[in-house]
Amino acid sequence: MVAALRERGLDLSSSPWGEAGAATYAAFMEARFKSVNHILEEHRARQVLELAAGLSPRGMDFAPRGVVYVEADLPESIERKREIVTAVLGAVPANLHLCAASVVDREQFLACAAVFDKRPVAITTEGLLRYLTFDEKQRLSANVRELLARFGGIWVTTDVHLRKHMHAHRRAARLAAETERLGRDLDPNYFDDLDHAQTFFEEGGFAVESRPLLDGIRERVISLPTAPPELIDELNERRTFVLTAI
Repeated sequence: MVAALRERGLDLSSSPWGEAGAATYAAFMEARFKSVNHILEEHRARQVLELAAGLSPRGMDFAPRGVVYVEADLPESIERKREIVTAVLGAVPANLHLCAASVVDREQFLACAAVFDKRPVAITTEGLLRYLTFDEKQRLSANVRELLARFGGIWVTTDVHLRKHMHAHRRAARLAAETERLGRDLDPNYFDDLDHAQTFFEEGGFAVESRPLLDGIRERVISLPTAPPELIDELNERRTFVLTAI
């Protein structure tokens, strides 16, 4: 897909990962993407709200299959995504809705759900929560819980980012670069450990099913065999949370 976009004059070099970082952590990004896909397919999701969708191609895959798929992101990202979808598919599919919104803003968040009918909704976050303070995480969680209480469904998140993982092996330089780029330190946004993460969501009104990130997908992560050993160790520890409102 990247090659096709470059042929159409779309420059993706401004991605916060950069090409070198994407190559180093390819297995991480592939695993979390396929983990979410696996759970959506397992639950036969027919309505999906992907938060901070960014460059994710999931909507372009699911919408043509009849899934009502909403991508929510900030206005600049949504406009960029519209260009990408049009470049790849020729037009935005009828079932793919691109919604400009701040997902921590209740009214904007709920407006993105206007296209859903009274069937369960699967909400996904994949890389978002590490950029949110705990106050912002709580606001987002309240928005998600309100939506799930209205429609039923699940919240699938691979965003169980532990501080020890973010400070492990070769990430120090990248973390410093992110701090400089964003103008704020992300370190306070990480969970202390898995118990901390689970307690956070439980206190937000969710039942938590904690799954190994690689559960059901290990053989399908094609970049896993070439991943650095320390990254494989991390992926074996990482979890995907499947959350339901209680």
